Amino acid sequence: MHFRPCYFPHFIRHAGSSLIEVLVTMVILSIGLLGYAGMQVNSMRSTETGRMRSEVIALASDISDRLKANPQQLNAGAYIGSLSAISSPPECGSSSCTSQQMRQQDLSNWHERLALLPDGKGGITKTTLTLDGIDSTLMTISLCWNEARITAQDNSCPPRSDNALQLFQLRVLQ
Repeated sequence: MHFRPCYFPHFIRHAGSSLIEVLVTMVILSIGLLGYAGMQVNSMRSTETGRMRSEVIALASDISDRLKANPQQLNAGAYIGSLSAISSPPECGSSSCTSQQMRQQDLSNWHERLALLPDGKGGITKTTLTLDGIDSTLMTISLCWNEARITAQDNSCPPRSDNALQLFQLRVLQ
């Protein structure tokens, strides 16, 4: 009988293969983790965008309610215009405010909340309409803000199509 020594040549050929497998696994895992991190960043951006848009809708509803609560100043056109430079609110305290003081307080408070938005701007326009022989007033509340967190090329409201500002308009028929 003749015995051959026992050796396995296929083991010799595969030396170091487990190290390559680990490296490939690490590359695939790191690509997956980078994709997951990218999804998290996009999710946070979407959440912030949704929060800002909810705030804008709340601001528009707030000023709309304030307009309805002060019809004397609304009909006189005192709420109309840009809301970029509003003076400080009057001190009514425990006494009741006049309609002018109420308007000044409304616009001042609204402007303070609008200034919390990035590049926040707002304005109110009034249009008179006649529908079926009935005169009506259309109030347009416009809000602009910067959603992209980059400097807008043009800060005009309504924005041009090539800048970072967003526009929301609420139209109320009275």
